[in-house]
Parts: sequence; C-alpha cells; structure tokens
Amino acid sequence: MTAAGNAYWIPEGELVEDGLVKDELIKDNGDENYEDYDDNMDKDKDEPMEAAMVESIMWLVSSISKDLFTFFGKKNKTGTAVTTGRVYAALKNQYPVERILTKNNIQLASALRVCIRSYGVGYVFATAPKLIKTLIAFLLTPRKAAKGQNPILAFLKAILAVVKDGASARKDGMGMLLMITLGGYKLLELFLNRGVKKAILMQQLQVELQQQQQKQQPQTDASATGAASTTPSPRKRIQLSDKDLATVELTADMKQRVTMLSSFLSSAAAILFMHRYRPQHATIDYSLFAVVRALDVGGHVAVKNQWGPSWLGTYGAVAVFVLACAEIMYSWLYDPSRLPGPYAFWITKMSRMDKRLLETLRGVRDGTVQFKHSNPPHVANLLTGLCEDLGMDPAMGDFELRSRLSCKVVHQGIAYSCEAHTAYRWAQGFMVSTGIYLPVHLLPALLSPKSFIQKLQANPVATVSSTLFATARSSAFLASYIALIWYGICTWRSKVMPLTMKLTGRRYTSNVIDNIYGPLLGCFMCGFSVLIEKPHRRAEMALYVLPRAMYSMWSRVMSGRLSRRAEATGEALMYAVSMSVLLTGMKWKREMVRPSMQGLLGWMLEMKGARRHRRQIQHELNGKGKEGHEQSGAGDLSEPRKDA
Repeated sequence: MTAAGNAYWIPEGELVEDGLVKDELIKDNGDENYEDYDDNMDKDKDEPMEAAMVESIMWLVSSISKDLFTFFGKKNKTGTAVTTGRVYAALKNQYPVERILTKNNIQLASALRVCIRSYGVGYVFATAPKLIKTLIAFLLTPRKAAKGQNPILAFLKAILAVVKDGASARKDGMGMLLMITLGGYKLLELFLNRGVKKAILMQQLQVELQQQQQKQQPQTDASATGAASTTPSPRKRIQLSDKDLATVELTADMKQRVTMLSSFLSSAAAILFMHRYRPQHATIDYSLFAVVRALDVGGHVAVKNQWGPSWLGTYGAVAVFVLACAEIMYSWLYDPSRLPGPYAFWITKMSRMDKRLLETLRGVRDGTVQFKHSNPPHVANLLTGLCEDLGMDPAMGDFELRSRLSCKVVHQGIAYSCEAHTAYRWAQGFMVSTGIYLPVHLLPALLSPKSFIQKLQANPVATVSSTLFATARSSAFLASYIALIWYGICTWRSKVMPLTMKLTGRRYTSNVIDNIYGPLLGCFMCGFSVLIEKPHRRAEMALYVLPRAMYSMWSRVMSGRLSRRAEATGEALMYAVSMSVLLTGMKWKREMVRPSMQGLLGWMLEMKGARRHRRQIQHELNGKGKEGHEQSGAGDLSEPRKDA
C-alpha cells in the first residue's frame, strides 16, 4: 500500500487547545504504514517556518480550490457531477495526512481557521438583519412579486442578492476588522513566540561559547582561528533546527507580554486598514465597544482585588447605567445626530412622542421658539397643528398668546393629570415591550427544543411561569424607563417650577420652565428603572448602553476640535489597547472576562476551555457554588494553558 493510499483519522478527543493535535495518529483499517508516520513527523519538525507556511497555504487554498473545480467539472455515466465523497477521497489520496499534519502546519492552519471564523461572524452580523427582514417580508406578503414572476424565485433572488452584497467592500467592514484583529493576533503570537525562543537560544549559545573559549588556551593565532571556524554558529543552528525551540520554555510573564504585543499590533493594523481601504465604514462603534469590554475586565480586577469602595461591586453597574442613559436620552432629545441612526430611530419609536413636540423642546433650548412673542410661521404653527390633530383648541398651542404650555398639550391630549399620564405611558410601554421580550425569552426554547421539552415535562408550571415572569420583568423595566422620562419632565414643570416661583415671587415663561432642566431630570430618572432587573443582568445592560453614551460624548467633545488624522490615530490607539487587554484577559485571566464574551470570542479563537469556564461561572452565579466549581474543573482558572 502506497503512502498516497493511506487512510488516517484523528479522534475528536485528541484535539487540544489552540487547534494543536497530539503527536499520535490512530491507524484506520489496520494500515501497515502507520509506523512510518513518526519518522515523517521528525523530519517535518525540522522544516523552517517559511516552508510550513507555504505548504499550509498551498494545501488550504490553491490545491483544494483547484481540485474541487476539477472534480465537480467531471461527469459520470449518468451525466451528474461526482459526489462529495469521491471528491473527499481523491483529495485524501492526493494530500496524505502525514505530509500535511506537521506541527507548524497545524498551528498555521489553526490561525487560518481563526481568520475564517472571525470573518464569518462579521459576515453574519452584517447580513443577518437583512436576511431576516427579507424572510419576514416574504412570509407576510408571499405573493407580492413583479408581474409574471414567480414569488418563490423572486424571494430566492432577493436572498442571493443579500448574501452576495454581504461580501462586498461596502458591507464587509466588520468581517475584515475581526479577521485582521483575531487572525493577525494568532499569527503574530505564533511568530513572536518563535522569535523570542530563538533569541533566548542565541543568548544561551553565546554564553556557552564564551565559557568554552575561556576554558581553551589558544596556542597560536592560527589554531584560535581554526577553533573559531569549526565552532557552529548559534544563529545558523537556530535557523536550521526547530527541535531546539522545543527545549525552551517561556515564563508565564513572557507569554503574557507576547500575547499583549501581538494583540496590540494586530488590532492597530486592523483599524489602520479600515481607515485606509474601507473609509466608508465607521469604526468608532467597534472601538468604543472594545473600550467598554476592556473597562469591564478592569472592573472585575478592581472588585477582585478590593480596589475602591465596597459598594462598587454591587451598585457600580447601576451608576454606569444611570449616567449612560442620561447622556443618551439628552442627546436624543436635543441632538439625535450624536447617536447611531438605528438606535435613535428605535428610541423615537418607543417614546411615542410627537415630532412637533420634540421640535418645540429643541426650539426652546436654542432660542428659536419665544413665548409671548411673534415667531416665524413655520415655528408658530408647530403646536397649533398638534392641538388641531388632537381635537383641542389651537390657541392652547399658540406661542404668541401663551406664556407657558399647558400640561395637556405636553401629554398630547392623553390626560391632564401628570400621574394619570405617567400610568398610561407605563401601561402602553408594557404592552409594546411584551411583544419585544416574549420572543427573546422564548428563543432559548427554539434553539434547544429538546432541553425545553424535558424541563416542560418535568415541571410544566415552573417552566412556563419562569418564562412569563422573566418576560414581565423585562417588560416592566422598559415600561418604567419610558414612564420615568415623562414623569421627570412633568415633575419639573408641575412641581419644582411652581414651588420656585412661589418662593422667589417671580413669574417664568416656558422659555425657562421648559428649558433643559426638566428634560435633564427625566433623562436622569429613567436610568433607575434598571433596578427592576436582576443584579447579574444590570451589568450586561450597562455594558450595552455605555458604548452608545461614549459615542455621543465623543461626537460632542471631539467634533471639529481635532484633525481627522489625530482622531484616526487616537481611535487606533484606543482600539489596540482595549483589544490587547481583552484578549490577554481572555487567555490568561479568563475569570475576569464576562461569560457573554467568552462564548463567541472563545469559539472564534479556538479556545476549547471557554465553554467549560463559562458554565462554571454560570453555576457560581446561580448559587451552586462549590459543587459546580469542582465539577467544571476549577484548576483551569488560574493555570495558564500549556500550549500557549
């Protein structure tokens, strides 16, 4: 049996972290050439890294794509293309595993898989919303198509157009950013580890050479020259043999530094690539997201080491959420361009606030709306038209006739009482939020129906009630968020300002009453609705709103004050440092990274222990404590991985 006909297979259990495979291969079907594999591996280990890279890339890209094209182009007797099984068998014979499966090739293949996975995740995030929208449109109006065209064919063409558009330069921004950041990090870490080991070997050999020369007693200049010429060069020896690298074990501190440096360089390169070759993609969202996640890692370290006050671990997330929501809602009221477009649109939709009332608030702030004065026609008719649409007296919205707005106009005709209006807004928000959160809480059941059915059979009442209660809690949070904004504005107008006028003896128009202070109070109050959620959910929600608040602050503070080049440089440094902290924590201090990040990031980076570690943290959050800790292998938390 020739080597080309060998059939090897790798058991799944033999895989270790970072895509490395143990040196053993299991022989399939009694292959008689199995013993030859060890010799081939020993020879391949001495290959330079450049040869390994060429071999890996040629196998993964050029050869496979060429052979797939060749094989699928062939026809059998019935006129159909050859099967996938025959293609696989032919590839397996042409590229035997003992030729490909060297250590260097495996590490490079792992890095290439990280590139593919990370680009795939970015591609899914870019195309999934459009695909879902297309699918929903087809389900709601399945027969809507051009005249004479099959609706199903039109739907398939729309799906293919979305899939194709997702890989174009207009839509692949997130995929390219993730691929260069994570894939580049894996490649750089591999090469930097080898470079550091070679430097250490060279230094050791130089020390040994100096000691050897000191022991020798040179007789003549010729003999000394001959001895020096016969001594092997340390640099040459390091370049020729990779076996020597296996004898060098880097310290944990050095490994962490290599991880930080490689992740920093790859992240900086990713942002610079996006700025130069994908300038139409705004990367500030991704940079701020990385900053927030890096700050979260720092927060975990601070809480663990008891840096700062004791309340930080309990109520720190609440404080962050309140301040972030105040910034977000204030920007939405007065300058929504500071927020991402879809996010500002969603807030407008949930607020149910008439656009003309919003324009009035903004006009009061910038001085374009003046009470007890004549205003331009396009300004004077803002609220008169609203009053007419609500069936109210148009004079109630006439700025020239009134010194202050009636509460009923602000309430948009719902009720005169501020408390009744707040209750109505809460009930309305609760009903809308239930339609949003019920599918969210049912999604785990749809993703793992067997587990949900088992829980339902074991305890149907508890399963259904827990789902409904979680939905009601989340809906109550969002309803309270909406109601508190309105009540904050009403409290300032109907409680605080009348008391102020009574104490001071002065009369104020709506140019003072409805200025920024009332809306600012509502923006501050709405964030406290997060107290309705469970404590472990508060931190996730704070991390969700914080990047958007930072985006708003960045737009307000940095807009027009720095040159474009300075902004790009600052963003690159910000993203690179943040990703360096996040990836270093993911590899060496995984307990400091939030479980929600460990799952996807661990899968993209091929960190096999990420899922197990995430389960252990979930056990601890659920109060299972020591038992879950022992079952999930707590020893992996602090020990660095041996293959790193």
